[in-house]
Amino acid sequence: MQTVDINHVIDRDKLSPLQWLVFFLGFLVFFCDGLDTGIIGFVAPALLDDWGITKPQLAPVLSAALVGMSIGAIISGPLADKFGRKKVIVATTLLFAIFTIMCGLATSTQDLMIYRFITGIGLGAAMPNISTIVSEYMPIKRRAFLTGIAGCGFMLGISCGGILSAFLLESFGWAKVIIIGGVIPIILAVFLMLKLPESTQYLVKKNKTQQAQGILEKIQGHPFADNVQFKLATAEANTSDESPVKQVLGKYFWGSSMLWLCCFMSLLVFYLLTSWMPTILKTAGFSTQQFSLIAAIFPFGGVIGAVIMGWYMDKLNPTNVIRYAYLFAFILFIITGFVSSNFILFGISLFLIGALLVGAQSSLLPLSALFYPSTCRAVGVSWMHGIGRVGAIIGAFYGSLIFTFELSLSGIFYILAIPTVISFIALSIKVISEKSKDKQEINTQELA
Repeated sequence: MQTVDINHVIDRDKLSPLQWLVFFLGFLVFFCDGLDTGIIGFVAPALLDDWGITKPQLAPVLSAALVGMSIGAIISGPLADKFGRKKVIVATTLLFAIFTIMCGLATSTQDLMIYRFITGIGLGAAMPNISTIVSEYMPIKRRAFLTGIAGCGFMLGISCGGILSAFLLESFGWAKVIIIGGVIPIILAVFLMLKLPESTQYLVKKNKTQQAQGILEKIQGHPFADNVQFKLATAEANTSDESPVKQVLGKYFWGSSMLWLCCFMSLLVFYLLTSWMPTILKTAGFSTQQFSLIAAIFPFGGVIGAVIMGWYMDKLNPTNVIRYAYLFAFILFIITGFVSSNFILFGISLFLIGALLVGAQSSLLPLSALFYPSTCRAVGVSWMHGIGRVGAIIGAFYGSLIFTFELSLSGIFYILAIPTVISFIALSIKVISEKSKDKQEINTQELA
């Protein structure tokens, strides 16, 4: 009987059509996730005017989705390990699509808050699981780069939400703009149901050999011998029979805790800016088209940053690449505070912050996928994302306080520099910890 390591089939020099399909579908899920995540922030100024409500009254609506995202991310990891990545991805994509449409039909802040909460559950569950399945289909030499590019769909989705708002908001109104954002992922969910393959690592762990064999044969382009047995790489196998949750909270706890802290602080800044930037800029005197386009510059910069970081992550220490991005983002936040009165310099600084901060945030998903073995990857990635979402919730609430304290535009950016440098410190501690662990393993081997 032939024994085949499934990673040897996946680690090809040239991606197969099936691998490109997984990459493309993953990119589209990220895109729709970003579109439906960010669109409420872009339509917020029009919503405030239409309903005649105050900014603090809108804060629970903006944060409701973030609470749902945190819950969705945390529960989706164990669900994906039990029922499969594909089923969770399809179900949650449908969930956030349907309730995004419901948001466009809402007639009160209470209804809108409930619909955004349920939308958030779908959004939070879909992202870490699509990141996991994309990473598991990409060759190891280009895994971080390709997974990072797929993740760029999230920032592009947010940017497209700004573009839609800039050109359709005044003509069609905020409700129809939101409904458009919900129709697109419904169409995508049908394609996911028909075309997205299940994770081969998951299928092998669940002893679904025939399904795994059919997928792997499509990747390599020819059938296996009649008798074939599949195995995971040694690093991917769970020799202790521990549950995925026990692995994350045991062997991988220290690295996990630093990833949680970094993601928490990063998402606090990211969601404060994406949720409230259009309203902040409108308050500062920008027109509807101006604040929509300027706010779209921020996540679009992250697309470029994520591509560059993903390329370097495959060639250098991936944690080092991301932590230095946070350090430079911290410096740029300070600089932006000084140039906030200059429109051109402000726009350039905002773009560069997006490239560093949003690029680093996007790269945390492939970083965590690289950090965990497949036996606990779904739980590890989704828990990092879920705990990080708590920072997003705080960021959304803090955004409403900006107007209460009447902070200047420069003052806002000075304050946002603080959580950014904490992200840098968290990843620095993770690097030091990993170096210490490597030295201990080398010493142990030498003594043996």
